[in-house]
Amino acid sequence: MIFKKVTIIGLGLIGGSLAWALKKSGEVTEIFGVDLDEKAVDYAIQEGIIDRGSNEIENGVKQSEIIVIATHVGLIPRIAKSVFDIASKGSLITDVGSVKGKIVEEVELSLPSHLYFVGGHPIAGTERSSVWAADYRLFQGKRCILTQTQKTQAEALAKAKSLWEIVGAEVFTMDPKTHDRVFAFVSHLPHVVAYALINAVASEKEPDNILEFAGGGLRDYTRIGASSPDMWSDIFISNKKNVMEAIEAFKGVLEKIRLMIEREDIKGLKEELSKAVGIRNRLDK
Repeated sequence: MIFKKVTIIGLGLIGGSLAWALKKSGEVTEIFGVDLDEKAVDYAIQEGIIDRGSNEIENGVKQSEIIVIATHVGLIPRIAKSVFDIASKGSLITDVGSVKGKIVEEVELSLPSHLYFVGGHPIAGTERSSVWAADYRLFQGKRCILTQTQKTQAEALAKAKSLWEIVGAEVFTMDPKTHDRVFAFVSHLPHVVAYALINAVASEKEPDNILEFAGGGLRDYTRIGASSPDMWSDIFISNKKNVMEAIEAFKGVLEKIRLMIEREDIKGLKEELSKAVGIRNRLDK
């Protein structure tokens, strides 16, 4: 066994999948799940996703080596601070939020000397968002970012790295500022565009049943547009500056293509689309 007890606060898709993957690994003696939804806790216990659970944080945090906060990003700092006085000496607090700057700064600012914190972000997920959608294979072969700062202890970073490697993730380190800039473009912007595209298509009133004619292209592209509005609204606001800049960049490229179509600039349009195809093909490699 690598860890005696790991507590997951928030049994959604990510928290539930992490708990289940750790349980399946056999490397953790006890997985404790915490969630306000008693049905989620009961389900997780019945399905063997966790060993024990509660809707009260204090019950799970005691004697836990690692406390993983897997809630919406806006709640993470407050929850982290709530465990400061009840966590055991030497415990590692970490999270799974897709925005890191504000979280890391706020938690590190008030972190007691007897506890450790390492910000985390597994690059995995689906458009579904509950423990009923949990998948213990979710992190296998996926990347996980750990945000290292000047205050990060080597021991804590190593422990967080071990946690994610147990579930099959490939771990990278990145400073919080760089993380938020990168993911504003490669994750947050695509979600903005998916939501906007669905609403733009639905705004066409003639014919009223336009969505009935949608093919695989629209469905594939907008799959992430079915993700939790609560979660993604929180993410967009938490990474506001970077997301706004990403949107502006997208608007600029979209306007460029619009003008080419308006001017019937076939040569320029083909060049612009070919550039995109080349970049897109790199993603598969």
